[in-house]
Amino acid sequence: MNKEFDEEKTRRLFERGVKNVSESDVEDVLRREEELRKKGHVLGDMQEQAKLLFQMIKDWKSGEYKDVPWKVIAAIVFAIVYFLFPADVIPDFIPGIGWIDDAFVFSLVLKSFSSQIEAYRDWKSRSLSNKK
Repeated sequence: MNKEFDEEKTRRLFERGVKNVSESDVEDVLRREEELRKKGHVLGDMQEQAKLLFQMIKDWKSGEYKDVPWKVIAAIVFAIVYFLFPADVIPDFIPGIGWIDDAFVFSLVLKSFSSQIEAYRDWKSRSLSNKK
């Protein structure tokens, strides 16, 4: 295990954090779209997936897409809040390793809820096709 990054500590923080997400946290995340967009590049390959997750929250909140359990929405919201908060397990300002824990939290969401995320991706694709 890397001394700078404690995967188990981050995983426990994630599990606790997801349980504490509220509707007001969803609204807060939606208001921070521009901030997420500006910082998204640090997620590298996960940037497009993060955009999809954000869109999923927007569609859920608007009522367009409700076929998703609250736990999935809460996990996505927690991941975004964690990503936007600079003083997390590894502070973001530490060169070279500051974003490791943020990427790990996003990867937890992507792995844990892959079937729900894929179902949303399919729905979104069909929805966009129907609008043409």
